[in-house]
Amino acid sequence: MLKRKQNQLLTRTGPGTSMGRLFRRYWLPALLAEELREPDGAPVRVQLLSERLLAFRDTQGRLGLIDEFCAHRGASLWLGRNEDDGLR
Repeated sequence: MLKRKQNQLLTRTGPGTSMGRLFRRYWLPALLAEELREPDGAPVRVQLLSERLLAFRDTQGRLGLIDEFCAHRGASLWLGRNEDDGLR
């Protein structure tokens, strides 16, 4: 039986936690490339390690994964347009 402190150490994966730092050192599967079929298509919300992210395919067909929220205004980029090689 794990004690409460041990359980929290092993199950919390957010930024700055022990397990979060460990998992962020390795590649983690987030979704299949087929889920983002067309360039400039709608972005897909992904939650990994307690972080809300957006996956998208740009105009040139490259895959991208970024924080869901704009660093400047805090607005969700999921509401933006996917065009000209990025989310706007």
